[in-house]
Amino acid sequence: MTVKVLQTGLDPDLIDFTSPDFAQFEGLTPDALRKANDDNVAALRAAGFDVDNILIDFGETAVDVIRDAITTTRYDAVLIGAGVRLVARNTLLFESLVNLVHAELPSARFVFNYAPQSTPDDIFRWFDSPHATEPKK
Repeated sequence: MTVKVLQTGLDPDLIDFTSPDFAQFEGLTPDALRKANDDNVAALRAAGFDVDNILIDFGETAVDVIRDAITTTRYDAVLIGAGVRLVARNTLLFESLVNLVHAELPSARFVFNYAPQSTPDDIFRWFDSPHATEPKK
């Protein structure tokens, strides 16, 4: 078995990086976020993980998009990006995603990155290898 990872976060094209909500992410631009996102997916795949990357909006369709993904694919780990988790006005979206994943994939591990540039180490906190048959306890 290969550990299946869902990486999800806000679509960079929908974010107003000049807004006070996103000022905490100094220097972040749509291109920089897109590159960090793509680099993370590539690094996770290079480490041996099976990764789906799903970009979402601010809640208009986000929950439905993620529901469709997790009801058709069993994910072992779900990485929710900082733009969803750390921006106060996105609290309801974050709660909705966590509660949805918890209900649909109760054995999945939530993984939270420290920066836009996640690493395979974020997943390794919960899985010994890309071929682990179960998460760490």
